[in-house]
Amino acid sequence: MLDLRCIIFVRNKRPDESVVELAREKGICVLFTKYSMFTACGILYSNGLKGADMF
Repeated sequence: MLDLRCIIFVRNKRPDESVVELAREKGICVLFTKYSMFTACGILYSNGLKGADMF
């Protein structure tokens, strides 16, 4: 299992209600955007969000 804090849906994808409800139960933030994954990652990075240290 991963220690997820947030799930981001890109390219106008929208989660169905069962995904939103499960995320709510697990305390996971769900976001969605019209941007591509590349653009969304760039925006998040340029606003201070850095990747997690995996090792």
